Amino acid sequence: MLPVLFTIGPITVYTFGFFLGIGSFLAAFIIWRRLKDIGLREEKIIDGIIFCAFLGIFFSRIFFVVQNFSEFEESLIRWIFIGRYPGFSFWGGLSGGFLGLFLFCRRQKWNFWRVADEVTFGILPLSFLFQLGTFFNGGGVGKPTTMPWGVFPPGSLVRQHPVSLLMAIFIFIIWITLLKLEREWRTWSWYKSQRSGFVTLVFLGLLSLVNLPLAFLKENKLYFFWLEIILTLVGVLISSFLIWQRRK
Repeated sequence: MLPVLFTIGPITVYTFGFFLGIGSFLAAFIIWRRLKDIGLREEKIIDGIIFCAFLGIFFSRIFFVVQNFSEFEESLIRWIFIGRYPGFSFWGGLSGGFLGLFLFCRRQKWNFWRVADEVTFGILPLSFLFQLGTFFNGGGVGKPTTMPWGVFPPGSLVRQHPVSLLMAIFIFIIWITLLKLEREWRTWSWYKSQRSGFVTLVFLGLLSLVNLPLAFLKENKLYFFWLEIILTLVGVLISSFLIWQRRK
């Protein structure tokens, strides 16, 4: 693990912040290029990216605070000062981003599913680098293990499951899979409608599916452990149902 990427004099570059910055730039560029190619106005695309990014960061922070509420002790200062009290929730950011996208598409009278399919390919590299940065930062580790893939978090002498690294690997596999599906899914006979949204729903369904076994490896509190299991199952079922419903 490598929490600090490098230091130049008084300037310290943290690995998580660096990966998050690169991921955000890639996501914004890919989304801008793809939405521009389908004929949307550039200024509206940029407005949408900023709006979704704001909601994504907001929800990511709120989810993290709620999950670790005992560490924040109802202090709004700790909620706000991210530099001193860092932490973001991957699922919170994803939820906030898609909520922002839905609201913005509705306001602009865009086809949400068509736009979401394009935006998904920008979210994938951001999600991958988010999880990878979390791992190098020393976070995202799970329960103790004796398996060979266990890692030693900073300050610990016990091997633990590298949950964030495993999630990064799964997201990369999903990324490659969706790039292949993008060229083929409209030719499938069982998906006769060819309606947009297939890529987005497959992404959310696969992401929920791979998170299900990883949830059992995390060191969540009892309440959040079962809540995450239930929400993950619901995500898989809803994605599958919508794909099946939209195929006709």
